[in-house]
Amino acid sequence: MHKGFNMIIELIDLTVKRGHTLVLNNLNAVFKGPGLIQVIGPNGAGKTTLLLTILGLIKPVKGVVRIRDTELKNPGEGLRETISYVPQRFHIPRDAPITLWEFMESYIRAYEGGMSFRSSHTVKRRIESALEMVGLPRDSWGKKISELSGGQLQRALVARALSVDSEIILMDEPLSNIDPEGRGALAEIIGKLSSRKLLVVTSHDPVLLLPYTSKILLLGYGEYKYGDPNSILSREVLVKIYRSCAIVFGEHTHIADWH
Repeated sequence: MHKGFNMIIELIDLTVKRGHTLVLNNLNAVFKGPGLIQVIGPNGAGKTTLLLTILGLIKPVKGVVRIRDTELKNPGEGLRETISYVPQRFHIPRDAPITLWEFMESYIRAYEGGMSFRSSHTVKRRIESALEMVGLPRDSWGKKISELSGGQLQRALVARALSVDSEIILMDEPLSNIDPEGRGALAEIIGKLSSRKLLVVTSHDPVLLLPYTSKILLLGYGEYKYGDPNSILSREVLVKIYRSCAIVFGEHTHIADWH
Protein backbone atom coordinates (compact mmCIF):
# COMPACT_ATOMS: atom_id res chain seq x y z
CA MET A 1 0.00 0.00 0.00
CA HIS A 2 1.30 3.44 -0.90
CA LYS A 3 2.63 5.27 2.13
CA GLY A 4 0.19 7.84 3.50
CA PHE A 5 -2.99 6.53 1.89
CA ASN A 6 -4.34 4.62 4.86
CA MET A 7 -3.56 6.50 8.07
CA ILE A 8 -6.43 5.14 10.09
CA ILE A 9 -7.08 3.75 13.57
CA GLU A 10 -10.45 2.20 14.37
CA LEU A 11 -11.61 1.59 17.94
CA ILE A 12 -14.58 -0.76 17.99
CA ASP A 13 -16.58 -1.39 21.19
CA LEU A 14 -13.31 -0.95 23.09
CA THR A 15 -13.57 -1.79 26.79
CA VAL A 16 -10.49 -1.69 29.01
CA LYS A 17 -9.93 -2.26 32.72
CA ARG A 18 -6.92 -1.42 34.86
CA GLY A 19 -7.12 -3.83 37.76
CA HIS A 20 -10.77 -3.79 38.82
CA THR A 21 -11.40 -0.28 37.50
CA LEU A 22 -13.32 0.20 34.27
CA VAL A 23 -11.39 2.85 32.35
CA LEU A 24 -12.74 2.70 28.79
CA ASN A 25 -16.29 1.52 28.20
CA ASN A 26 -17.58 0.54 24.75
CA LEU A 27 -15.51 3.19 23.02
CA ASN A 28 -16.13 3.61 19.30
CA ALA A 29 -14.09 6.08 17.26
CA VAL A 30 -12.23 6.35 13.98
CA PHE A 31 -9.04 8.41 13.76
CA LYS A 32 -8.17 9.39 10.19
CA GLY A 33 -5.08 11.13 8.94
CA PRO A 34 -3.39 13.20 8.02
CA GLY A 35 -4.64 15.26 10.92
CA LEU A 36 -4.44 15.81 14.67
CA ILE A 37 -6.70 14.03 17.14
CA GLN A 38 -6.58 15.40 20.68
CA VAL A 39 -7.44 13.09 23.57
CA ILE A 40 -8.41 15.06 26.66
CA GLY A 41 -10.10 14.40 29.98
CA PRO A 42 -9.63 14.56 33.75
CA ASN A 43 -6.53 13.08 35.34
CA GLY A 44 -6.94 9.29 35.44
CA ALA A 45 -9.57 9.28 32.70
CA GLY A 46 -7.67 6.72 30.60
CA LYS A 47 -5.74 8.84 28.11
CA THR A 48 -2.44 6.98 28.51
CA THR A 49 -4.33 3.69 28.80
CA LEU A 50 -5.88 4.32 25.40
CA LEU A 51 -2.51 4.90 23.74
CA LEU A 52 -1.04 1.76 25.32
CA THR A 53 -4.07 -0.23 24.15
CA ILE A 54 -3.62 1.04 20.58
CA LEU A 55 0.02 -0.07 20.79
CA GLY A 56 -1.10 -3.52 21.92
CA LEU A 57 0.59 -3.22 25.32
CA ILE A 58 -2.72 -3.46 27.17
CA LYS A 59 -5.25 -6.08 26.17
CA PRO A 60 -8.88 -4.92 26.12
CA VAL A 61 -11.58 -6.80 27.99
CA LYS A 62 -13.78 -6.44 24.92
CA GLY A 63 -13.60 -4.89 21.50
CA VAL A 64 -10.83 -4.48 18.96
CA VAL A 65 -8.27 -2.02 17.63
CA ARG A 66 -7.79 -1.92 13.87
CA ILE A 67 -4.82 -0.14 12.33
CA ARG A 68 -4.80 0.28 8.56
CA ASP A 69 -7.73 -2.16 8.32
CA THR A 70 -5.80 -4.84 10.23
CA GLU A 71 -7.02 -6.06 13.61
CA LEU A 72 -4.30 -5.84 16.24
CA LYS A 73 -4.00 -9.17 18.06
CA ASN A 74 -0.47 -9.24 19.48
CA PRO A 75 1.66 -6.48 21.07
CA GLY A 76 3.56 -4.54 18.42
CA GLU A 77 2.22 -6.73 15.63
CA GLY A 78 2.85 -5.06 12.28
CA LEU A 79 3.40 -1.66 13.89
CA ARG A 80 7.12 -1.13 13.38
CA GLU A 81 6.83 0.80 10.13
CA THR A 82 3.50 2.41 10.98
CA ILE A 83 3.49 3.88 14.51
CA SER A 84 5.89 5.79 16.73
CA TYR A 85 5.23 6.56 20.38
CA VAL A 86 6.26 9.56 22.48
CA PRO A 87 5.85 8.63 26.18
CA GLN A 88 4.88 11.16 28.81
CA ARG A 89 7.82 10.26 31.01
CA PHE A 90 11.21 8.76 30.27
CA HIS A 91 13.38 8.08 33.29
CA ILE A 92 17.16 8.16 32.79
CA PRO A 93 19.62 7.18 35.54
CA ARG A 94 21.66 10.23 36.48
CA ASP A 95 24.89 8.39 35.61
CA ALA A 96 23.67 7.03 32.26
CA PRO A 97 26.60 7.34 29.79
CA ILE A 98 24.48 7.61 26.60
CA THR A 99 24.54 10.92 24.73
CA LEU A 100 21.60 12.56 22.99
CA TRP A 101 23.06 11.60 19.61
CA GLU A 102 23.51 7.96 20.68
CA PHE A 103 19.97 7.98 22.09
CA MET A 104 18.65 8.97 18.67
CA GLU A 105 20.87 6.62 16.68
CA SER A 106 20.10 3.55 18.81
CA TYR A 107 16.36 4.18 18.38
CA ILE A 108 16.61 4.36 14.59
CA ARG A 109 18.67 1.15 14.46
CA ALA A 110 16.26 -0.68 16.79
CA TYR A 111 13.16 0.62 15.03
CA GLU A 112 14.39 -0.53 11.65
CA GLY A 113 15.60 -3.88 12.95
CA GLY A 114 19.26 -3.00 12.61
CA MET A 115 18.98 -2.74 8.83
CA SER A 116 22.57 -2.85 7.65
CA PHE A 117 21.77 -1.12 4.35
CA ARG A 118 21.02 2.13 6.15
CA SER A 119 24.21 4.09 5.62
CA SER A 120 25.75 6.10 8.42
CA HIS A 121 25.19 9.18 6.28
CA THR A 122 21.45 8.45 6.00
CA VAL A 123 21.12 7.91 9.74
CA LYS A 124 23.15 11.05 10.44
CA ARG A 125 20.90 13.12 8.17
CA ARG A 126 17.76 11.79 9.86
CA ILE A 127 19.06 12.59 13.33
CA GLU A 128 20.15 16.10 12.38
CA SER A 129 16.83 16.83 10.70
CA ALA A 130 14.77 15.60 13.67
CA LEU A 131 16.83 17.44 16.30
CA GLU A 132 16.74 20.67 14.32
CA MET A 133 13.00 20.33 13.78
CA VAL A 134 12.30 20.32 17.54
CA GLY A 135 14.74 23.15 18.19
CA LEU A 136 17.48 21.35 20.10
CA PRO A 137 20.73 23.29 19.55
CA ARG A 138 23.81 21.55 18.20
CA ASP A 139 25.74 22.13 21.42
CA SER A 140 23.31 19.77 23.18
CA TRP A 141 23.72 16.87 20.74
CA GLY A 142 26.84 15.54 22.44
CA LYS A 143 25.51 15.95 25.97
CA LYS A 144 24.56 12.99 28.11
CA ILE A 145 20.82 12.39 28.23
CA SER A 146 20.99 12.69 32.02
CA GLU A 147 22.34 16.25 31.63
CA LEU A 148 19.37 17.52 29.63
CA SER A 149 16.66 19.62 31.24
CA GLY A 150 13.12 18.24 31.44
CA GLY A 151 12.08 20.36 28.48
CA GLN A 152 15.07 19.29 26.40
CA LEU A 153 14.38 15.64 27.14
CA GLN A 154 10.75 16.08 26.10
CA ARG A 155 11.90 17.58 22.80
CA ALA A 156 14.35 14.70 22.37
CA LEU A 157 11.51 12.19 22.74
CA VAL A 158 9.53 13.97 20.03
CA ALA A 159 12.63 14.12 17.81
CA ARG A 160 13.19 10.41 18.30
CA ALA A 161 9.70 9.67 16.99
CA LEU A 162 10.21 11.99 14.02
CA SER A 163 13.51 10.36 13.07
CA VAL A 164 11.89 7.15 11.78
CA ASP A 165 9.24 8.83 9.61
CA SER A 166 6.30 6.63 10.65
CA GLU A 167 2.82 7.50 9.34
CA ILE A 168 1.15 7.55 12.76
CA ILE A 169 2.57 9.09 15.93
CA LEU A 170 1.02 8.67 19.38
CA MET A 171 2.10 11.43 21.77
CA ASP A 172 1.41 11.32 25.50
CA GLU A 173 1.46 14.87 26.92
CA PRO A 174 4.23 16.10 24.58
CA LEU A 175 3.89 19.71 25.81
CA SER A 176 4.44 18.88 29.48
CA ASN A 177 7.67 19.80 31.30
CA ILE A 178 8.46 22.57 28.80
CA ASP A 179 8.69 26.30 29.48
CA PRO A 180 5.83 28.43 28.06
CA GLU A 181 7.84 29.80 25.12
CA GLY A 182 9.14 26.37 24.19
CA ARG A 183 5.66 24.90 24.55
CA GLY A 184 4.29 27.27 21.93
CA ALA A 185 7.15 26.52 19.54
CA LEU A 186 6.73 22.75 19.91
CA ALA A 187 2.94 23.06 19.47
CA GLU A 188 3.60 24.76 16.13
CA ILE A 189 5.95 21.94 15.10
CA ILE A 190 3.36 19.33 16.03
CA GLY A 191 0.68 21.27 14.17
CA LYS A 192 2.71 21.44 10.97
CA LEU A 193 3.52 17.75 11.26
CA SER A 194 -0.20 16.91 11.37
CA SER A 195 -0.57 18.10 7.78
CA ARG A 196 1.20 14.94 6.59
CA LYS A 197 0.79 12.41 9.41
CA LEU A 198 -1.89 11.11 11.77
CA LEU A 199 -1.11 12.40 15.25
CA VAL A 200 -3.00 11.22 18.34
CA VAL A 201 -2.04 13.55 21.17
CA THR A 202 -3.12 13.43 24.81
CA SER A 203 -3.40 16.73 26.62
CA HIS A 204 -4.74 18.36 29.77
CA ASP A 205 -5.02 21.71 28.00
CA PRO A 206 -6.24 21.59 24.38
CA VAL A 207 -5.82 25.30 23.64
CA LEU A 208 -2.30 25.42 22.12
CA LEU A 209 -3.01 22.63 19.63
CA LEU A 210 -6.59 23.68 18.92
CA PRO A 211 -5.81 25.51 15.63
CA TYR A 212 -4.48 22.24 14.20
CA THR A 213 -7.03 19.86 15.75
CA SER A 214 -9.49 18.01 13.51
CA LYS A 215 -11.25 15.95 16.21
CA ILE A 216 -11.30 15.70 19.99
CA LEU A 217 -11.91 12.57 22.06
CA LEU A 218 -13.00 13.50 25.58
CA LEU A 219 -12.67 10.72 28.16
CA GLY A 220 -13.92 10.62 31.74
CA TYR A 221 -15.54 8.37 34.34
CA GLY A 222 -16.21 5.55 31.87
CA GLU A 223 -17.91 7.95 29.44
CA TYR A 224 -16.64 9.55 26.25
CA LYS A 225 -17.54 12.14 23.64
CA TYR A 226 -15.95 12.31 20.19
CA GLY A 227 -16.38 14.94 17.53
CA ASP A 228 -15.24 18.27 16.14
CA PRO A 229 -13.67 20.74 18.61
CA ASN A 230 -16.66 23.10 18.77
CA SER A 231 -19.08 20.35 19.78
CA ILE A 232 -16.74 18.77 22.35
CA LEU A 233 -15.60 22.00 24.01
CA SER A 234 -19.15 23.17 24.67
CA ARG A 235 -20.13 24.06 28.23
CA GLU A 236 -22.68 21.24 28.44
CA VAL A 237 -20.18 18.53 27.45
CA LEU A 238 -17.30 19.84 29.59
CA VAL A 239 -19.44 20.13 32.73
CA LYS A 240 -20.80 16.61 32.22
CA ILE A 241 -17.34 15.01 31.92
CA TYR A 242 -15.14 17.24 34.10
CA ARG A 243 -17.84 17.79 36.76
CA SER A 244 -16.47 19.97 39.55
CA CYS A 245 -13.28 20.65 37.57
CA ALA A 246 -15.29 22.60 34.97
CA ILE A 247 -15.62 26.14 36.27
CA VAL A 248 -18.09 28.47 34.54
CA PHE A 249 -17.32 32.20 34.34
CA GLY A 250 -20.04 34.02 32.43
CA GLU A 251 -19.84 32.85 28.82
CA HIS A 252 -16.64 30.89 29.35
CA THR A 253 -15.90 27.45 30.80
CA HIS A 254 -12.46 26.81 32.29
CA ILE A 255 -10.97 23.44 33.14
CA ALA A 256 -9.19 23.28 36.51
CA ASP A 257 -7.62 19.84 36.27
CA TRP A 258 -4.74 19.86 38.74
CA HIS A 259 -2.47 16.84 38.79
